[in-house]
Amino acid sequence: MPTPKKSKTTHTIGGKHGATCDELLALLNEYVDGGVDIKACKELETHLAGCNPCRVVVDNIRKTITLYRKDKPCELPVQFRDRLHETLRKRWKKKG
Repeated sequence: MPTPKKSKTTHTIGGKHGATCDELLALLNEYVDGGVDIKACKELETHLAGCNPCRVVVDNIRKTITLYRKDKPCELPVQFRDRLHETLRKRWKKKG
């Protein structure tokens, strides 16, 4: 899956002007753990409401956390699993 293209625009968050999307996303660990102050949380949520690339990153993180919390193996779709196995077989043959 390609990495979403991050905007080059800057934003205000936690009182810091000119923060980039990368800087905002760096706050995510603290945000998820509840370690970001309320004002910064609101600013981050406002940013996410208007920035699709950052929202994609957050959604992927949420999905990953949900999968790990279930602590159960995920069943791959049959076509994907077959393609994966075929690709691995070809690469193993190439290597030897």
